[in-house]
Amino acid sequence: MTYGSLTPEVPLGPFAASPIRVWSAPGKASKLHATEHCSRIRAGRVTPSELPLRAVVERMCPQCARYGPWARPGTGVGLFLGALTGLGLLHELGSYGEADEDTFTDDEVKQAAVLLLQAPQDDREDPDADEEEEDDWRARREAQQVRDSVVGQWRSAAASLHRAHRLLALFPWLKPWADAGMRLKADHVALLQQQAGQLLSREALTAAADVAALGTPALPAEDPAFALLGAPTVVAEELTSLWRRWSCQAADSWEHPREHDHLAYDLVRAISSRRKGREAALERAQELVAAWTLALRAGAAGEQDERMLLVRLPEQGLDDPLGRDEVFLGRLSEWELGVLACWATNADWEGLTVTLRVPEPVAARLLSQPSALSCLTPEQAVAAQDAAPRAPVEAVRPGVFDDTPVSERRAVTTGDLRALRTISREVDQLYLVLSVEAGPEVLPLPVLEARVARGGRYVVVAAAGDLPDALVAARREELTTDAVAGDDPVWTPRIHQSSHPDFGRSLGAAEGERLVVRLARGRSRPDAALRCLLLARGVADLRDLGNRYDASGERRDPVPFPVWDGLLAMEQLDLRPFRPVREDGAQRGGSGLPLGILASVQLYTTDAAGQFEGRAHSPDCQHQSRDRGLSRYYDLVTVEQMLDAERFDPCSKCGGYATRRLSTTQVDYYRAAHQVHDLAQQVRWVLAHPDLGTDSASLLAELKQRDAATSPDTWFDADNEERQWNRFIRRLLQQLQATVAHPRPS
Repeated sequence: MTYGSLTPEVPLGPFAASPIRVWSAPGKASKLHATEHCSRIRAGRVTPSELPLRAVVERMCPQCARYGPWARPGTGVGLFLGALTGLGLLHELGSYGEADEDTFTDDEVKQAAVLLLQAPQDDREDPDADEEEEDDWRARREAQQVRDSVVGQWRSAAASLHRAHRLLALFPWLKPWADAGMRLKADHVALLQQQAGQLLSREALTAAADVAALGTPALPAEDPAFALLGAPTVVAEELTSLWRRWSCQAADSWEHPREHDHLAYDLVRAISSRRKGREAALERAQELVAAWTLALRAGAAGEQDERMLLVRLPEQGLDDPLGRDEVFLGRLSEWELGVLACWATNADWEGLTVTLRVPEPVAARLLSQPSALSCLTPEQAVAAQDAAPRAPVEAVRPGVFDDTPVSERRAVTTGDLRALRTISREVDQLYLVLSVEAGPEVLPLPVLEARVARGGRYVVVAAAGDLPDALVAARREELTTDAVAGDDPVWTPRIHQSSHPDFGRSLGAAEGERLVVRLARGRSRPDAALRCLLLARGVADLRDLGNRYDASGERRDPVPFPVWDGLLAMEQLDLRPFRPVREDGAQRGGSGLPLGILASVQLYTTDAAGQFEGRAHSPDCQHQSRDRGLSRYYDLVTVEQMLDAERFDPCSKCGGYATRRLSTTQVDYYRAAHQVHDLAQQVRWVLAHPDLGTDSASLLAELKQRDAATSPDTWFDADNEERQWNRFIRRLLQQLQATVAHPRPS
């Protein structure tokens, strides 16, 4: 849904002249529409045209201004409009700029702060004590809800401000226009931070830092009160567990450590309330937890020095557009959020750096213990800045992703790729690029980012979504028509007879296309998987396609799931025709045929050289994760290397590897090699059994036909392989002719 409409007041910068395809009714003053199917078109005839963006903004239809796809996604002008509209900059400038109905007033915050910061009252002895305690609990609970809401609003407002800064950095000509709105947002974030600081106890946060610095105290494992827990060793384990729970919760909470004394009940939770000695054990556990809290008070007596720290906040997740799928500052604990809210003196939400003035215990914890916050002293911050100065964000301009002639495109920069990852909703895809060093290549975005960061110069030619509709749609219709004509099974049975015309078809690229179309049937965009497959075939190493994980650890491949079945055949090649001939003449031996164009076919396995314990598996093996995808943990070998892999130990379920799908020419040669191998086996059988009087006429005729035919030039990469192929067939023919002409006496 779009929340902000583009108006003529918004500066368009270098994209003002970008051509936009629009539809309009006849007339110079008629509204422009993003699609010919707009519901506001009343005229019977609309005509398409291309106009500069500045003219389109002045005349655009209000409906299309809010919901219309004005530019093709992935282009430069598409990125610019995507950054402005929808949940982009216009939406961010209109949110969290002032107090709304969800914002609490200062009086409400002060009332909640009084309840949260007051020390717990002693047990009352009057008759209405229970009712008063329940009222106090409810009031405190409501105050905690106010605190949670204020802190949540502060984080959301800061996230919105950070996203707006990120977008403005990519399009700097928008900064003067957005300055007033950004000031309002910054003031609102500061107000919410002030309210959050009032609702949090600095004393509790300092005490939590002291808890984190404590070592495990002496635990009374032999105390008679704990005898019902078991032997002293068991008691020691239970008390250690109690200490760990108390210290962990007290160290990472907004509440004072004394508020966690209820954890003492965990020690006797599994013991029946009727058992003798339970109350004594509970009282002793409560005394123990209270002693830990009193030790903190004794150590915190007196005034404490303060230190200045520079804190770098965790980077907003870039795996998701605008980082919306990851909660802003979601990696921080309650204690870390409280430190930011209470002691931040200056916050740079654009650079995600915060200056803190904190008590010494808090500073010691931030500097010494692992944290999602990167903390430095002022001296360390200056040294780090001098050692690695922060590179400025490059502006996004036309000429990189636009539909312009390739000869006019600029080399892609890290800023362009950062904008693509920040704004685009379909960033995890493949890109056809050009470079002087490598020529045309198909690269996933992470690989392209790494190469550009190392200084590589690449020109983006097209993404998977840019492939012509005529090419993709025609192929999909062809495959769909063939499927409707037959029974349309998902997985076709494997054919083992080499004489069958479909032998080897299951290994081919055409079968991969059929599988992709079949598996993508019923999806919202059935052509997307086929587009991705057509471009993914140009990737040199398929392991580059499956090597990314998001912040939650979930795998995120740049290709849809069905595409893996289009790229890989989850079955193995029968390499017997290419293995050496057995000296003993055994039927299971090979024929020694040349590999030809099959030599470079890629095979993917978990262990090609037998280096690890266990057997080798394919990506589709039931012993693996069965996601059919690849990663850098797989080995890549060729058929030529596999033929000599003596230590390869395949799994009996999957065969040990997956085969990169063969081209039509490779399938033809694979089928022909098996047919010749079968002929060789028959000739060897005739030579080994002359006394059976086998009719060899049909076999002789087929060999003569093979000998007379010319093998295609595309089957072999070297002349000697073609000669080896022809000599093998001729030798079979000569051996059979000699046997027929001079049969042995029975």
